[in-house]
Amino acid sequence: MNIFVLLFLLCVFFGCSTPQQHEQKSEANSQDVEVYLQQTAGYQEIEHRCDGGLISSEAAEEMLLLTDVSGEEDIYSTYNRIDQIASLFEACSDPWGMFPTTYRHITNRIIQAIERGEIEDGDWARRIVVDFASRYLANLEQALLGGEPSYAWGHYYYLADNADVSRTRAVVIAMVAHLTLDLPYSLTAIDTTEDHKDDYFVLGELMIEITPDFIEDLRYYYNTDAEDLLNGFFFGDWIDGSFGQDTTVTLSYQTIRTKSWNNRWLIEGGWTWVANTEIYTAFWTIDGVLAALDASEVIE
Repeated sequence: MNIFVLLFLLCVFFGCSTPQQHEQKSEANSQDVEVYLQQTAGYQEIEHRCDGGLISSEAAEEMLLLTDVSGEEDIYSTYNRIDQIASLFEACSDPWGMFPTTYRHITNRIIQAIERGEIEDGDWARRIVVDFASRYLANLEQALLGGEPSYAWGHYYYLADNADVSRTRAVVIAMVAHLTLDLPYSLTAIDTTEDHKDDYFVLGELMIEITPDFIEDLRYYYNTDAEDLLNGFFFGDWIDGSFGQDTTVTLSYQTIRTKSWNNRWLIEGGWTWVANTEIYTAFWTIDGVLAALDASEVIE
């Protein structure tokens, strides 16, 4: 059979491509690969930053840079650090991130209040945002390095790592750690006076205002339904009395903040050992209430 006839028949049955068609197909394939890489880049990035349900060592190294605060921080750089830390944890649903997920909302709302003039002494408010956050960041740095965070923060990371512990209990104990132990020392460090008392409690009200936002984020990122307990904690609305009278008295956001304000005064007056005893006792008493609620499966 003539070779040209054979080639013609092969083209009929199997199709033939011109050099131009080959070039077009190659270009199309290249575009498909590029689109695929763009689509999967986010997944590869997340996989690279996660190790199971925890952040990877690479993500931890990145996070350590975010905890390394300088003397030039302001409210915006502070927020950015918290936001990036929260995002790294959230990408992996790492339970250590439950607190920064809530803290992001709180810090953002305080910054809005400063910008809108809702706080009388804006300079004081800026100082507390930066100093208060630096104490969380310093303890997170110690935890990431395997060092020794404060007993309160160490307990949060212990609870968050324990699969048998309610995540609601863990995130609330983080809030308690920050409010009972960090807050009075932060107030002292920024030279708080009685003249700042009204602003202090205004800030407290703002934190209550955005509670529904971070409750939803805890549900979305960590599958944690903390609504009933956190509404009771922040709003004082202990639904149907199901949490008990001791809970109402002990686990109250405004009560804790009032104690922190008073402990600030003790620290300033040189009665640090009295303040430390009060802080220590309050923290472990609250943890006992939360542990009881957890054991009875009242909270998830």
